[in-house]
Amino acid sequence: MNTALWLIQAILAVKLIATGFSHGLRQSLPAMQEARTRLGGASRPLLYFAGLLTTLGGLGLILPPLLNVNSGWVPGIALVVAVSLLVSIYFHVLSRDDPNIFVSLILFAMALFVTYGRWKLAPF
Repeated sequence: MNTALWLIQAILAVKLIATGFSHGLRQSLPAMQEARTRLGGASRPLLYFAGLLTTLGGLGLILPPLLNVNSGWVPGIALVVAVSLLVSIYFHVLSRDDPNIFVSLILFAMALFVTYGRWKLAPF
């Protein structure tokens, strides 16, 4: 179980860090332009904030156990990531004509599994 949880944490971390990079530093992509137009003037700071939180969430899932520090935070971090993925679904629905929320739903389920797994099944 521990290996499966590590694998899921690593997949989540890579996806979250990549998303944080794109939302925070690559806002000029054509796919982002439509969303920024729909969300208005608050979109740029909102994307920077989302990028920062997403990157921190990804790092928070893998760094504590790798650095051998208090890994008891990982279930809480995974829960915060799950909630942030629900919020991201809401913003994707607001900002796109054809929102692709399937990936966010899968990542949400993975984050919930890590939350439960690290809390009850295989704590550090």
